[in-house]
This record gives sequence, structure tokens and C-alpha cells, in this order.
Amino acid sequence: MTSVQGLDGQGRRKRRLGSLTHQIVQDLGKAIVTGQFSEDKFPIESEICKRYDASRSIVREAIKMLNSKGMLVARPRRGTTVRPEKEWNLLDPDILYWMLNRRFSLQLLKDFTRARLAIEPAAAAEAARTATEEQRQLMRDKLAGMELAAAGKNDPLLADIDFHIAVLEASNNPFFYSMSPMIETALRISIQYTNRKLRQRVASYEEHDKLLVPILARDPDAAAAESRAVLTRNLGLMES
Repeated sequence: MTSVQGLDGQGRRKRRLGSLTHQIVQDLGKAIVTGQFSEDKFPIESEICKRYDASRSIVREAIKMLNSKGMLVARPRRGTTVRPEKEWNLLDPDILYWMLNRRFSLQLLKDFTRARLAIEPAAAAEAARTATEEQRQLMRDKLAGMELAAAGKNDPLLADIDFHIAVLEASNNPFFYSMSPMIETALRISIQYTNRKLRQRVASYEEHDKLLVPILARDPDAAAAESRAVLTRNLGLMES
């Protein structure tokens, strides 16, 4: 009994430490993105420890995570400084989320949609070529979720995201699917904007059905064309 309690206590401590590390990363990441720190000025380790009542090991782990995102750099005699925005890893879902939320930028949303235009039609074509029967059924299920959302019986945002991620997975291209976290993060912002701000309705079940039909028919060219049409319409709504 004692050993089980000890393990439980250790597990809770690890979760608490992990949560504190996550909190520090989120707070400092948002502060960097919103310009609260200049490139030459970033709080020293002891200041961060004091602010969060955290150990040096926890703070160092958080700084290490921000370094891996390309946001910080440590230099001799200069300490830790903020990297220029152009050097950040914009494929990192945390950075993309912070950027899209710092102050809504329609231009950034347009840029992201153009990037999706370079990725998702190709992924749809690959899904038409290579999707397994299990993946084809998953896409059907996710489309059915969108139909339920249109009837008010499902979350429209999650249903839309789930469908797009299912298509990426069905491409069976690891490079496409590795972009899923980044695309999911940005979809949460772009779908909310295009559906609620511009159209004042949930995502169109019908236009996503038109996309799935050629995928299931194993018609790569038509699948790519339908995917491109969905994204082009969204981009047109933003530009208008």
C-alpha cells in the first residue's frame, strides 16, 4: 500500500511539474509573440523562477522548449534573447496559435489559406489514390459528423476539422500528415472566421460531400480540383 501511494504521489508531482512547465512556455511564448520582450531583452532565469515560484530545472526546460521553437537564443555575455520573428518555426502549432490570436490579422489568415492551397489539394489527390478501406470509411464517418453538425446535433467546428484531418491521414504521405497539428490549429481560427464572421453559418456539408465523392471514386484530379475549389471560395470570401 505504501509503495502504491508513493507512486501516486510521484505521478501527481510529475503532472504538477509538467503543468508548470507548460504554463511557463505558454505565458512566455504569448509574451514574445505580443512584443512584450524586445530582441535584446528577456528576463533572466532567476527572475522567471521567482515569478512562477519554480525551480531552475523547470525554467530551463521551458526555455529549452522555446529555443526549439526558434523563438529564443542564448549567447555568451548576452544571455537569452528573442529571435526575430522571421526565424520562428511557423509550422509549430503553438506559435501559429499565438500569432493568430495576438491581434486578429486577416492577412495572416489569407497567407495560411494560400499555404493550405499548396498542401490540401495534393493530399486529397493522394487520398483518392491510396486510401485504405478503413480510411475511406473514416472519411465517410467524419462527413456524417458534418451532416449532424448541419442539423445542430454535433459541434460544427470539430466536425469540419475532423474531416480535413481524415483526408490528410488518408493521403498516406507522412509529410502531409505531419502537418496535421499545424493545420488543425490554424483551422480553428480560419473556420471560425469564414463560417461565423463571413457566412454566418456552419461549414457546408454539401461542398465537403462534393470533395469526398471523387476521393471515394479514386479520381485524383477531380479530388484535387474539389479541394482547391473549397479553399479558393474561402479565400475569395476573405478577399471580398
